[in-house]
Amino acid sequence: MKRTNLTLKLLIINLIILLNSTIGFATTKEERKNLDSFLMRIGGARAAELIILDVDKKLSQPDKEVYIIGSKEGKPRIVGSTLSATTVGLNFYLNHYAKINLTWNQPKVSFVDYRLPLPMQEEKHTCATPYRYYLNYCTFSYSMSVWTWDRWEREIDWMALHGINMPLQIVGLDVVWYNLLTQHYSYTSNEANEFIAGPCFQAWWGMNNLEGWGGRNPQWWYERQAILAHKILERERSLGMEPVLPGYSGMLPASFSKKTGIPSIEQGTWCGFRRPVIIDPNSKDFKSVSQLYYKELEKLMGKSRFYSIDPFHEGARTNGIDVPAAYRSIRKAMVAANSKAKWVIQQWQWSKSQYEVLKQVEPGRLIVLDLFSDGRYNINNYGNHEVVYCSLPNFGGRTGLFGRIDRIAENWFDALGSKANLKGIGATPEAIEQTPVQYDLLFELPWMTASPDIEKWMNDYSDARYSVINKDARKSWALLRESALNCRSDLQGPHEAVMCGRPSLNVKSVSTWGGSEIFYDSQKVVNAAYLLLEADLDGNNYQYDLIDITRQVLSDLSKSVLNNIKEANLRGDSLAFSKSRDFFLELILDTDRLLSSHPSFMIGEWTEMARDMADESEKATELDADWLEHNNARTLITVWGDRKNSEEGGLHDYSYRQKSGILKDFYYARWRKWFDSDMKYDKWFEFEQDWALNNKTRYPVSPTGDAKKICRELLTKYAPRM
Repeated sequence: MKRTNLTLKLLIINLIILLNSTIGFATTKEERKNLDSFLMRIGGARAAELIILDVDKKLSQPDKEVYIIGSKEGKPRIVGSTLSATTVGLNFYLNHYAKINLTWNQPKVSFVDYRLPLPMQEEKHTCATPYRYYLNYCTFSYSMSVWTWDRWEREIDWMALHGINMPLQIVGLDVVWYNLLTQHYSYTSNEANEFIAGPCFQAWWGMNNLEGWGGRNPQWWYERQAILAHKILERERSLGMEPVLPGYSGMLPASFSKKTGIPSIEQGTWCGFRRPVIIDPNSKDFKSVSQLYYKELEKLMGKSRFYSIDPFHEGARTNGIDVPAAYRSIRKAMVAANSKAKWVIQQWQWSKSQYEVLKQVEPGRLIVLDLFSDGRYNINNYGNHEVVYCSLPNFGGRTGLFGRIDRIAENWFDALGSKANLKGIGATPEAIEQTPVQYDLLFELPWMTASPDIEKWMNDYSDARYSVINKDARKSWALLRESALNCRSDLQGPHEAVMCGRPSLNVKSVSTWGGSEIFYDSQKVVNAAYLLLEADLDGNNYQYDLIDITRQVLSDLSKSVLNNIKEANLRGDSLAFSKSRDFFLELILDTDRLLSSHPSFMIGEWTEMARDMADESEKATELDADWLEHNNARTLITVWGDRKNSEEGGLHDYSYRQKSGILKDFYYARWRKWFDSDMKYDKWFEFEQDWALNNKTRYPVSPTGDAKKICRELLTKYAPRM
């Protein structure tokens, strides 16, 4: 009997070994659950029955992920060496086989409504680099600061589709600091809130640029943020992403030394805001503060391989600090918290002393984000450190059709061939939800073996975008590629719409650091709009693009109309002046009407989502919702700060939005007031702050009007086809 049991045990052991040798790398139950849930979120209730997603770690190569598109049991099958490889492989299949383009304006469809073809043979793609980075601190304010969990959930699915495997994640940083100050340094809630910024301004607070602005945050806010941080991190990790967490470089409240007796160093101002102080990283107190910081960070967010740390950001003071030694101390504190940690640093406007980090941190421990590679190519200046090529296509959320399609394809493969330590590609926009084509191309590049035929790629994009092959649509995208999507300079995002600028006969820019010069042949955008209109297609993507291109036509036209007003004024031609003035004002109102035909172009999507954050807590009040909308969401996109920050600091209109509602009630009203005052009114801060804080209009989120009809009417009216 004992011998029989022994034989049976040996058979079972051998069977287990055999199974492990054949399926030991197969998709786990947890991975299957996560992939099926993902499929059903983006493709409807039956999506997991229609497409097979698998993970097979045997496909892995050193530092290289792989996915294979094939079929199994009469269904499309995508198998990847990692979860991230599998989900990006699905996106390739959807775009290039099924002609389904999922993006911000169309985050999901019902797969049962589409033909899901079986590949004729297997197609294999290998990623050239291990890192696919995403986000910028600013994105968390200019785009994400008003997001509820529902919107976050859609974004994380977007990340998975684009193969993002190291997203920046700072939601909950306010909770970390609140707990650090109140639990370890005897701060009261009010004292902590004098330091922690309000919801829409936490990006610059987290980068050591300001403190307290947009607050004070109520207690329910921190409870809400802790829950949201857990949800974001759990979902990102469930889809194979390793979040980049906010590390510690020495920031402290301005009140810290007085409160604790621990010495600190003043950091001056940033755009008129008093900056938080810092503790000298070489001091004995830095070690104890950093230990407590990382302890609270781990409690809320866990650990990660990646920590974002940007010491001495945008003009911080280093007087009296041994900068090389400081970098060593910061690195040492990070590694003490997590022995496997890698330091992720943004290269943005570095001073000479900031380049010292390259000498003080050993290769393999530092990842440099070349933040604006597509605009200011700097990829070869980081020694032997790992580098990520980054695209920064939007600044401030300013509206505009804009891209560097050819340039990023060229730059990426040039960099790949010349830089041995190029380890990743990334998108670092200050704001998102604009020009999705640039992101679709960017995150396909590392899975390609050579620079693509961009003409063919754009044709494929058009086919997937509208789920049909249409010659007019293809021609439209070809013209856009030659014009608005072909910026070759270091222009910081789209050129700016003069109709959104502070009134003047010489609007050179809307924001302080922008510009209004059109860098392309605007007639090509007009022709692209007409071609897409003639395609006469249907669907969300089609409506979005038709409106966006028509909006750009009207936006570009406003510059020439303003010039007509200026010339009539110089000639003293009052009749021509009044006609051009009225035409200009009518153009703004018509643009507002156009944009009201799609929710993505309505300011209500921004203001109402801000209010919706209060609905996530039973403790929040209507006054809290007003604070979120007015003191945060509206203030950010208009005056930005108080008078000093807006005027002397130059922050007004940095985040202007060319959207329905605000076009009519803010930008049009601003121009109307100026013209009615014989072009003498100049109290703009008061006017703008009044709309931000006191205008109680609740802007709609549901579109009105037929987009095709409105586009046809306005194109015919303002830009007759030549």
